[in-house]
Amino acid sequence: MPQSTAAPSATSRRQGASANLSEPRAARTHEALTTSLFALLRDHDLTEISISELCRTAGVHRTTFYGHYADIYAFAADAFARMLDDLANVADDPASFDDSSPEAITAAYAQSVRQELIHIRDHRPAYRMMFGTRVDAGFRRELFQRLLRRAAISISIWQRHGVATEIDAATAAAYIAGGSVGVFEDWANSDETDADARTDEIMATSPSWCSSLYQGNSHDTDARNGVK
Repeated sequence: MPQSTAAPSATSRRQGASANLSEPRAARTHEALTTSLFALLRDHDLTEISISELCRTAGVHRTTFYGHYADIYAFAADAFARMLDDLANVADDPASFDDSSPEAITAAYAQSVRQELIHIRDHRPAYRMMFGTRVDAGFRRELFQRLLRRAAISISIWQRHGVATEIDAATAAAYIAGGSVGVFEDWANSDETDADARTDEIMATSPSWCSSLYQGNSHDTDARNGVK
């Protein structure tokens, strides 16, 4: 496989913009590129994958790729972080949880964590590469921002139900997001496979207002699948 040209500067890598996946064509293109990237990363480091090879494998024209991303590093950071974000089990609209109990909300949040751990476990070599890449792919930054958003949503839902109303939501969201990045990296670099056990450990070390509402593996299937 041809090696990528010299890695672009940090400035240029940070100019990549996420595609608007509300557009069907953009969504299909992003899915094809993401699937191809995961496939190529089974045997190659990110620094060894050229945009030409990625686009050829995905059946996407290079011009289309450059219409959304500055380089393969920007795309990889967005693709991996977006993949984990899409597994979140907490709705964007806090009002959708108005009829749910704080315990059910916590179960939905825990299920998000569990699904993210499973995805990382099932694609461990690729995530190890992303966390350990020799270039600044911006993955941690992108992942932190997405986890920060999800944490803020979750906290706003808890507070709507009278839980943790005395805390500063922004500080708590940053604390949870930063800790989650560290936990995911540790999980990716481990050989552990029990996502349920790791989820229980994560929830047990969460802030007391969260961990006290978590009932662990005693939750039934419907609770694990979240609140609709």
